[in-house]
Amino acid sequence: MERICMYTPSADGGHARYTWELLTALSQHPSAAAMRFELATSVDFDSRYDQGLYPIHRLFPVLRHRQKYASVLAWASSRVTHYWRQQHIFLNWLRQRPDITAVHFQEMTPWLAVSAFKKIRAMGKRVYYTVHNITPHRYPRYVPKAMVDHWIGSSCRLASGLFVHTERLSSQLSDFLGTDHPPIQVIPHGVWHVDDALASPPMGQRLARKRLLFFGQIRSNKGLHILLDAALKLEGYSITIAGDRFEPDYFEREITPRIERLRQMGREIDLQDQFLPDSALPRLFAEHSAIVMPYTPQFQAMSGVIYMALAYEIPVVATAAGGLRDMLEQYHVGEVCADHSPAALEAAIRRLCENDHDQHIAEQMKLARDKYSWSSAASATLVGYARGRQAQVPTHDRSIATNPAH
Repeated sequence: MERICMYTPSADGGHARYTWELLTALSQHPSAAAMRFELATSVDFDSRYDQGLYPIHRLFPVLRHRQKYASVLAWASSRVTHYWRQQHIFLNWLRQRPDITAVHFQEMTPWLAVSAFKKIRAMGKRVYYTVHNITPHRYPRYVPKAMVDHWIGSSCRLASGLFVHTERLSSQLSDFLGTDHPPIQVIPHGVWHVDDALASPPMGQRLARKRLLFFGQIRSNKGLHILLDAALKLEGYSITIAGDRFEPDYFEREITPRIERLRQMGREIDLQDQFLPDSALPRLFAEHSAIVMPYTPQFQAMSGVIYMALAYEIPVVATAAGGLRDMLEQYHVGEVCADHSPAALEAAIRRLCENDHDQHIAEQMKLARDKYSWSSAASATLVGYARGRQAQVPTHDRSIATNPAH
């Protein structure tokens, strides 16, 4: 029997929720009747995600938030110790589980992944990895970019199979890895299941409110500064910023001065710069007209925010960055910016909120929700597992073997 362990140390947030949705769909999929799935996660794993469909192993220590440390040095030192301990615990546990045939990583630590993947393969188990981000959202300040890219590329080449969320990201990953890489399987990112959405007014009334929401971690590649520059000409609009300061230096240098200037001009800016629990999301989304995603060209991933927007039926205004283009070209669930400039973003926001096409957007959102199901994600994942089994080569031959290129 095939037994696959999903590795997701995050106890909450996007990766934890993604793993819960995917494992639930896999556990219930007709084609996986002869397979068993398990989850390795942290001791503080959110119990809401435990539905009894698969074993959950709470193995890893809690990752403390960076704000709890007195200095950057103390925080950095704690991270090195934490991730090393996390891997040590997992590998020791995995050695006691000869029945597990494969490990599917939803997260990895670049500087430890090569070692971990080699040791797991030496146990006779396959390794799969979902490449949510081809390159990090932010490179470590004191580690050369070339070294981080080397760690990522080397670990990906050790996998039996890789997963991405769009065809565009598949091509980008293939280019990043070169000709010798494992099979790359595209799996659609499903729309989040939500049972707590609040009733919203008709789409036309919602858009007429002109209340814009920037949601998620505040990082330079997510382009919040572009939205704030566009807001200089968006009189009559309000902006809510809801997310933690992932890059404190960027926030203080680029965001704080812009917020202060806009407030002096009389613009309404609601800043909620902290992680928001899921319980706060229904009201947050119900109260706003649109989610704005002004992501920069440096964003090379697929954002879970757009699938959250679909779940809560809130339109989006977005740039065609990363994997967003694939979704936005298929379904008119909002407006796409012509480029990454404040002027283009302002024009897209006005097209959404000041034109009468709300019924069309509502219909397109329904079509997109039907298309991006977790059952489809599970089916594609099972195909990826099968391709990985076919591409499997002995560990000692991996560095010289030629694998099926995508």
